[in-house]
Amino acid sequence: MRSRKPFIIYWPQYFEVKRSRANGRRVPKKFAVDKVKPSDIAIAAKRLGYKVQQEHNYKYPRTWWDDSGRVLIDIKGKKKSKVLIEIAKEIKKGTK
Repeated sequence: MRSRKPFIIYWPQYFEVKRSRANGRRVPKKFAVDKVKPSDIAIAAKRLGYKVQQEHNYKYPRTWWDDSGRVLIDIKGKKKSKVLIEIAKEIKKGTK
């Protein structure tokens, strides 16, 4: 098995406004957006200065039927939740 350190996994479902917290959303609704793609997350993370890897053909465990893909981000020792909010704000700024 390949080691993915120091990268942390971010799924598009974390940012979707239509999902409840129980169904995978991890950001407050005011930062969530509609229909997020892994490429949106990758672009936002790159703009914030993080190293990014996109992985296709991976399925979020709660929605195993949906082939969404995921993004691996080197968060440079920060907390995942703090980076999650930063990325969500950047995605929201980019969709306006």
